[in-house]
Order: sequence, then structure tokens, then C-alpha cells
Amino acid sequence: MVEFFTFGRSWFIHQTPPRIHISSEENENEWILGIRDEGIGIDPEYHKKIFDVFKRLHTREEYAGTGIGLAICKRIINRHKGRIWVESEPEKGANFYFTIPKVEPFK
Repeated sequence: MVEFFTFGRSWFIHQTPPRIHISSEENENEWILGIRDEGIGIDPEYHKKIFDVFKRLHTREEYAGTGIGLAICKRIINRHKGRIWVESEPEKGANFYFTIPKVEPFK
């Protein structure tokens, strides 16, 4: 979750304080968590690329970061047999979602 907050905070539109919205939804088999920001958005052609390690859409001079934060998120979610994705368009912010499968409680 920290990586999502850091990502959202670093991409906000200048002159506007960052706003991050968190949501959750439960269905029969999993929890779906969402993190929405009001930042610069991401062109759909890069939606998968941003989850690859060291893949950056901008230079370090434009936006801080190493290009590993979302890759780490993807790896963690995959280890828990979940899914992760983004829905976004340029200048319209981004909606990041990930799922965590439900498990039986310990007895």
C-alpha cells in the first residue's frame, strides 16, 4: 500500500494538493482493493509496462523514483495469488486495483 501512496503522491498535478482515495469490495472469492489518485494519468498503452521493474514513463528529472515500486507491488500480489491492474487516461488520474483471494481462517 505504501508504494501506491508514494506513486500517487509523486504524480499529482502541480498546484493541487494530492488526494488519494481508497476503496474495498468483497465478492464470493476475493477482496478487491482500489487506490485512486487525481494525478497526471497514464496512457492506456503503458498500463502493463508500469508494473515491470525499472520501466519508467518519465525521466528522473521530471518525476522522482526508481521504477521498481509498482513491480514490487505486482510481485507481492502475485505471491498471494491476486491480480493487479490500472485503469487510467492522461490528465484524468489513475485507478489502481488489486485482489487478494479469500482464505479459510486458522482453526
